[in-house]
This record gives sequence, C-alpha cells and structure tokens, in this order.
Amino acid sequence: MNRKTTTYHWGVLFVFIILIFAGSAFGQTFSYYKFAEDTRINPHDFTDQYYAMQGVLAPAIFGRRDGTDALSVFGNSSNPYHTNVRVVATIPGYNENGDIVFFYPLGELQDTGFMEDKAGMRAHETAEHFPIYVFPNTKVIDYRTFANTRQAAILDNTWAQTNGRDVNPLGLREIFIVNYTDKAFGKDGVEMMQYFAKKNGMSADNTPIVRTMEDLRWLLKDEMITTLTTGYIGGEYAINPEITDPTKGAIATDAFLWMATVEGKPLPAEDMFVWQFHCLQKTQNWCN
Repeated sequence: MNRKTTTYHWGVLFVFIILIFAGSAFGQTFSYYKFAEDTRINPHDFTDQYYAMQGVLAPAIFGRRDGTDALSVFGNSSNPYHTNVRVVATIPGYNENGDIVFFYPLGELQDTGFMEDKAGMRAHETAEHFPIYVFPNTKVIDYRTFANTRQAAILDNTWAQTNGRDVNPLGLREIFIVNYTDKAFGKDGVEMMQYFAKKNGMSADNTPIVRTMEDLRWLLKDEMITTLTTGYIGGEYAINPEITDPTKGAIATDAFLWMATVEGKPLPAEDMFVWQFHCLQKTQNWCN
C-alpha cells in the first residue's frame, strides 16, 4: 500500500468518526429538546409586530405586562410571536355554560387602540364577538377591571363554536361591567336572588354569583342587573388570551391565581378554581 492510498483510508476513517460524533450529538440535542420544558405553552406577552399583524397598536395598550409589574416575570420563549415577558398571573373564569376556564391579562384598549385598516377592523369586530362580563366588588370604591372583583368573570365563547378559537389569537374581548339593580334588592327580586344564591353560591359582596350566560340573560330580562361598557380606567376592550389547554405544563410552577377573595380566602362557591389550578400546576393535569 503506497503513501497516497494510506492517506486516503485515514481520511475516510476520520470523516466516519466525525459523522458518528455528529450523529451522537444530534441525538443528544434532539433528546434534550424533546424532553425539556416547552416554554412556548406558557403565557407570554406578544411582540409589537404580532399585535400589528392582528390589528392592534401595541403602544396603545394600557397596563401592558412588562416583567416587573408583579403579574409577570422575564422568561424566554421559543415562539417567535412572544416577547421575553412571561405572565404568571392566572385568572379563573366561567365560559358561557359555566365551565371552568383560565386566562391571563395582557392589558386593555380603547377604540383608538385598533389599527385603521382591515386588520384593525377585524380585530375590533372580533372583540365584540367575544364579550367578557366582569363583576366589580361594590364594597371597594377604587377598582380596576380585574382587581377587586366579587366573583369570577364570564367569558362568552359562543361565537367560537361556529367560527373556531383561532379567530381570536390575542383574546380580544369587549368588557361589560355587571351590577345588580335596585329592583334586585326589592320585594320583586327576593325570590330571584334566593334562587341564584342557592344555585350558584354567594359572591364577595354577599350577592348571588352569576355563572352562565343563561343566568345573565335571565337577570337582564327581569331588569335585575345592568351591563355597562364603560366605567373602568383602562379601556373598553381587554386582551385576555384563554389558556385553551392548561395541561402538560402550561401552568408554570411560579404561576398564581388572581381571583375574588374574602379576607384573603377564596369564595366557598369558587373553591373548585383553586383545586383545579393546583392539580394543573403540580400534576400537569386536571383533578379527577
């Protein structure tokens, strides 16, 4: 065997060894990412560019999460539409049927927060198709949209049943403020109030909880409640993406519930939010 042939064989062997190591490294890398925590499924704020794509002016967002507001922290995401601001505040709510949902607050908008183009018009219409009903605690004079509430909000997702959830990736929702009327506390409302108290339990200000859209429509029809679209500091529209699948680590270990309480304790009628949240956080699955 001459020197040229020997050099050729050593070169082939060297390339073969490099390929083995490269394959091993690729396997290790693939295995690592396959089993590593997937931060894409954790709640994050969106980039300015993604807000614009969805028809929203990011600078116009009131109370946007910034990583230092006690409701969010800094944490990277592999989702290119996410910023490095991860939201740890988790808000429980009811859907239109009274089932449990969890969502997170990204901020609020006025009408001027929507872009003046087709995307902005579509975003504005989407927010109106996905209303959120908020119940302020009447015992607290100074309140904001998702602080000091008397019960969990109702997120009406009825429109998504025929149009799909993906039509509202930002969780845009028109805010409706719900309060009981004087009629509810008069002689005409006694029987109705007792019925809902027995059916749904009591809220933080000792009024019956309204849990479903059927409840809300019933009370509206009998003029026992009002639903107003103004009255809060932030805006008329909320950016509240729902955690559509809160299993498999979507609820991070440092996340916490932001909900109605009495003397720091959850309402007895809304204890199920706490149970399910802790099960999702610790076992990455719903409670049995």
